[in-house]
Amino acid sequence: MERKLNLLLVLVAIVLAVPAKAQNCSDYMLLNNNTQYEILTYNQKDKLMSKATYVVTNVNTNNNRVEATVQTQVYDNKDKLSSEGEFIIGCDGGTISMDMRSLMNPGMMDAYKNMDVSMEGDKMLYPGNLQTGQKLEDGTMTITVKDKSSGQNISTMTMKIIDRTVEGKESIKVPAGTYDSFKISQRTEMENQAMGMKMPGMKIQTVEYYVPKIGMVRSESYRNGKLMSYSVLNKVN
Repeated sequence: MERKLNLLLVLVAIVLAVPAKAQNCSDYMLLNNNTQYEILTYNQKDKLMSKATYVVTNVNTNNNRVEATVQTQVYDNKDKLSSEGEFIIGCDGGTISMDMRSLMNPGMMDAYKNMDVSMEGDKMLYPGNLQTGQKLEDGTMTITVKDKSSGQNISTMTMKIIDRTVEGKESIKVPAGTYDSFKISQRTEMENQAMGMKMPGMKIQTVEYYVPKIGMVRSESYRNGKLMSYSVLNKVN
C-alpha cells in the first residue's frame, strides 16, 4: 500500500507547467527542440525517491500553433533506469494543451510492465496569462489494466484533478535556480476498481510553483494535511 501511495504521489508531482505570460508559443522553453530538464522527487523525510529526465523532440509549428513530443526516462533512488515513455504537449495562441496522459509518471508503469495498459483523458488547458485568484479547468483520466494473455480486466483507475486555483505569486528557490513563480493549488481524487470490486479511494492536495516560460519548478503533495512528497526542478537547458 505504501509503495502504491508513493507511486501515486510521484505521479501527481510530475506535472508540466504553463507559461504565465506566453504571448507567443515559441517563448515557452519546454516547446523548444532539444530542451532537456530534470526533476527530482523526495519523500517527506527528504529521501530521494526518483529522478525523471525529459527531452523535447519533434517540434512542429503551424502558424501560431506548436506541438512537441517529450521523451521521458525515470530512474529509481539507486540511479537505475526503471522505465521510459513519451507524451505530447501543444500550444495554440499562447494557451497550453496537455494530454492528461502526461500526468502519468512513467515510473508508475513499471508495476504493470507485463500487462496491457490503456489511458484516456481530457486535454488540460492552461491560459497564457495566469492571475491571482484564477480558476483553472478540471481534468479526468481513466487508466485500464488488462492481463495480456487472457484480456481480463484487472483494474480501472480514475484520476480527477479539481479545484485548481492560482493562489498568488511567490519567489521560490530550487537546485536549478531562484524564480518568481505562481503558486497553484489543486486536489486529486483517485477511484479504483479491481476485479470488479470498488476499492478505497484516495484524496491528495497538491501545491505547485510555476515560472513563466519555464514551467513547474517545485511541487508538494499532501495527504490529510501532512507532506507526503515533493519534487524540484534540478536543471534545465
